[in-house]
Amino acid sequence: MIRLLLLVLGIVAAIGAARSPSLAQSLEVADRGTTKTFTAAQLLTDKAARSIVIADPVYKRTMTYRVIAMADLLRDLKVGSDDYVQARAVDNFSVAIPAALLKAGAFLAIETAAAPWPKLPGGSNATAGPFYIVWQRRPGIDISSEYWAYHLAALTVTDSPAKRWPDLAVGVDIPATDRIHRGLDRFVAVCMACHRFAGAGEGMQGPDLARPMNPVDYFQPEALRKFLRDPKSVRDWPEQKMPAFSEEMLSAADIDAIVAWLAYKAPRR
Repeated sequence: MIRLLLLVLGIVAAIGAARSPSLAQSLEVADRGTTKTFTAAQLLTDKAARSIVIADPVYKRTMTYRVIAMADLLRDLKVGSDDYVQARAVDNFSVAIPAALLKAGAFLAIETAAAPWPKLPGGSNATAGPFYIVWQRRPGIDISSEYWAYHLAALTVTDSPAKRWPDLAVGVDIPATDRIHRGLDRFVAVCMACHRFAGAGEGMQGPDLARPMNPVDYFQPEALRKFLRDPKSVRDWPEQKMPAFSEEMLSAADIDAIVAWLAYKAPRR
């Protein structure tokens, strides 16, 4: 009878562990020469930790978090003015965020055992924890929906995506005011977390957008714009992951700019 009870308790514990991220998970923070590893407990006791209230677009509600400002978390790392920080999640989601933007307006939210966060919307069995990048929005500053990276595993200082993968770059013959430049910026901020382009990038969630064909080669222009706004309005399949983007997340002008950049790159394969 005792053995049966222990077995049942073990099963219950295993189910609980599977349903909630372990707060003992560590976060790796690195620049080009230094790597540090932090547990949630270490960060929660840091003198820079505090509570903030955030209008959270992932949870679609106001949330109170224990946080450390990214400026404090990255204070001992060597970060150049035009560097990016690659944020990687445990499921290989990976997004490059301008380091200056991250240090100016972002926080690392840390889940506490005493006050676990709600499960993520959409029927998920997991919370966003134990580490989650959250933002305080400021007028005139673009915060990509992809920059709200949860289930975070690592933050690594890197060169900009255009420097790491020169084939992404826009030629010097294109005027700085041309929307193609904006298209590259929005592609990096919104699309590269999931998609590579001709092998460039770290995204593993969706297909490469240049191999074997560029989307402008097989989509009518208006259909491509509609697909970028809401993929399910154009095609739908059981394993589809790409979400719809509201006008606030991705404006019509930004969609046009991304299409312009894709079209610019199409003949340059």
